[in-house]
Amino acid sequence: MNQPLHILAAGGDRRFSILSRKLASINGVRVTAFAQGSPETASASMPRVIDSLSELDTPPDLLILPLPLTRTGDTLSTPLEKERPPVYLGVLLTCCRPDTRIYGGMTPAAEEFAQLCQRHGLSFTDYLSDEAFALKNADATAEAAVALAIDLLPVTIRGTRILVTGGGRIARSLIRILCAMGAQVFAAARSASQRCEMALLGATVLPLTELSRPAGSQGGILSTVRLVFNTIPSPVFGREELVKMPADTLIIELASSPGGFKPEAVSSSGRVIVRALSLPGKTAPESCAEWLKTLICEIDPMLMTHL
Repeated sequence: MNQPLHILAAGGDRRFSILSRKLASINGVRVTAFAQGSPETASASMPRVIDSLSELDTPPDLLILPLPLTRTGDTLSTPLEKERPPVYLGVLLTCCRPDTRIYGGMTPAAEEFAQLCQRHGLSFTDYLSDEAFALKNADATAEAAVALAIDLLPVTIRGTRILVTGGGRIARSLIRILCAMGAQVFAAARSASQRCEMALLGATVLPLTELSRPAGSQGGILSTVRLVFNTIPSPVFGREELVKMPADTLIIELASSPGGFKPEAVSSSGRVIVRALSLPGKTAPESCAEWLKTLICEIDPMLMTHL
């Protein structure tokens, strides 16, 4: 009799605890969950929960890691178990076989881990390398970000002057949603091709360098916006840029570390930045878990045979 496919699901937010249950419901699949908090519900297809990696009975065929898999560069992201001592990514690799396939969400902080997998000869797949999943994840992020802004702003989105920085998938989804809601959307991005795409979505576009124009000068957009969404994961806002904004401007950070705001600039300007990271894990964990399950099942050769 064939042994069941063994999956170790380690860390992550509610997306990944739900994903563990979804994978455990597949015939011929056995899931071990580690550092994913207490099960929210009981069902016949629950993963086996372990508190320590020493309880792992066999090496996994698949290692499922979070999105993002790390925020520090060397430790696993475990937001559902904040009191847990750090789980080092290198230790997780020692639990694997040479043919274990690893899935995780890359950020700049995770690049070293991907290189470590490569040095060990282990297969690593980034969820965001799949364009369909990346687009759905970006859309869920933008949807949640707009909902957050609606909750925090005392004005309607319709008619509000809004700045979106960055030219990636999340920025494009934000522009599409905000324009559909009647906002006056301005978009700042580095490349001309990104600005062209965002103009076609309905935004008024400008190069990032325009953000440094003096307040009140032609193109000095920062002095006129009520809401700013940043999606650029590198500092583009210094003190000069922050103090140009009206005092009641809502600033929402969506980019992964180090983010778009220089820490010393934030403290010296007195501005408050709303850091809204991993929004799909908070607002749409079930949808995201289903997308992840579909992605892994479609691309993993052994898991595909169990469907």
